[in-house]
Amino acid sequence: MKLLSSIKVAAIATTALTLAVLPNLAQDTPSTFPDISENVYKTEIEEAVTMGIVEGFPDGTFQPDNQVTREEAAVMIVKAINNVTPIDLDARPTNRTVRPFKDLADDRWSAKEINWIQWNLFPANTTQLTGNFRPEDPITRVELVGFLRRTGEFLGSRLNGNPDLPQPLEPIEFTDVVGYDKVLTLQMSAFCKVASPLNEEGDAFAPTEQAHRDYTAAALVRALNCE
Repeated sequence: MKLLSSIKVAAIATTALTLAVLPNLAQDTPSTFPDISENVYKTEIEEAVTMGIVEGFPDGTFQPDNQVTREEAAVMIVKAINNVTPIDLDARPTNRTVRPFKDLADDRWSAKEINWIQWNLFPANTTQLTGNFRPEDPITRVELVGFLRRTGEFLGSRLNGNPDLPQPLEPIEFTDVVGYDKVLTLQMSAFCKVASPLNEEGDAFAPTEQAHRDYTAAALVRALNCE
């Protein structure tokens, strides 16, 4: 089922107001971004901006090649989920004990979103090896896809009672992934090309490359639209 089919316009307008925005960014309309006119992800960037998942910069640009940090990705993911189904960022889990991240202050701008992801997307029996989220570290492409797999499974469970991701496309066998990364990218490429070749060219995924704003926006939109 297409996840966005469950959205009501009124719900979008109401719930979008509850979410924090990325620091130092400005609300913008997609048509004002001069630096995405030739970008392969242009249409999906515009859709992500319209949905309020990501924003432009005060100078009117989108800066598609900028790296995305782990906390920025977390905030974008929570905004995307909240577009589909309302969530309460202050609701703590009652059926599990969660060890707070040691490097995440309560007053950090992204703390609520990161905590929500930890409580709702991370498996209950998984303990972070270091106890740190590393919010300012750039997120890699394979890390982003792993987060989006959990996002799709969460939405499937909440909306349809089924966490299995739809696989409408043929999986892509990337030439530069092995082991778990290969299993993940096979699944997520069949999931509407959430995992796709670097810059949509060739047959390499570049799993350890840092995710850029353009691909991150596109991958989120693909995950929400997949059916």
